[in-house]
Amino acid sequence: MLCSVDRITPRTVYLEDEEGRTLTVAPDQLAPGVAEGDLVRQESDNLWHTDPAATEARRARIRARLDRLNRKEP
Repeated sequence: MLCSVDRITPRTVYLEDEEGRTLTVAPDQLAPGVAEGDLVRQESDNLWHTDPAATEARRARIRARLDRLNRKEP
């Protein structure tokens, strides 16, 4: 299951799954380096790891959409 890291607090990490449901996990269930906005998957070690390819693809789509919205029309 692929989830987006919505926010990280000292006691709780809020993940959003592909259907828009919110899951909560403890911060110690994140692999090192996971940050807000990353797309993560739970691996066999039961930690949530960043999916670098999915995260970058999503960020590229968002950047492209923002560029189109901010483009000045003649």
